[in-house]
Amino acid sequence: MHKSLLKLFTLSTFLLFNCSVFAASLNGPGNIFIRQKAEKRVDYLMAFLNQAAALKAHGITGYSFHRDLKEKNTYIFCLKCTDLEKGLSFVQSPEFHSDMDKAGGRIPQVWWGLDEVGRTYRDLPEQGGGIVIARNEVRDYPFWLKCFKAQNHNHEGRKYKNSDYSIHYLPGKPAVAIVVHEASDVSKAPQFMTSDHMNGEMESTGVVGLEIWYGVNIEEGVF
Repeated sequence: MHKSLLKLFTLSTFLLFNCSVFAASLNGPGNIFIRQKAEKRVDYLMAFLNQAAALKAHGITGYSFHRDLKEKNTYIFCLKCTDLEKGLSFVQSPEFHSDMDKAGGRIPQVWWGLDEVGRTYRDLPEQGGGIVIARNEVRDYPFWLKCFKAQNHNHEGRKYKNSDYSIHYLPGKPAVAIVVHEASDVSKAPQFMTSDHMNGEMESTGVVGLEIWYGVNIEEGVF
């Protein structure tokens, strides 16, 4: 099967098994998160930036770019959308994937969520630190959110400075809550995020599924 067709098949299958999410409208501000293996970082980033006009036309107004902490030649994009549904339609389109394919992009993993607490994007050609993106599946989103906002996130035992939290959600059973934060030293984040303390905290707030991406900051920009 041709690589582009395989990507579209993978995305279509993902949407089919998450149809309950789309029962609710995605017309609103949100963020998209893309994790993808690529052959050359510079070519891959330029393939994205060369689509700036089309991205902006589909309501994507900011981005950040990161190198995956754990997997070689794997990268993460975070995209700010004024209209999540419109932005998602472009990111899932053959037009977008064709250009990324030419730069050696493999089959992407894509997350998205409506903004509960938005994420700020700025023009930063070079960045230090990193990013933690945690996708939580939760039994009861209002209960989880109430608990999350009441918690002190400067936990004892965290070996890095955490800041700039944002929350992005999708309704469903289970609901999805994507929590993003900046990490001064992201190499220390996996040990803390998978610690007994955090596991106990997540269990008590009704988290029934969890996947985490860790990225080293490269650059950030606005369109």
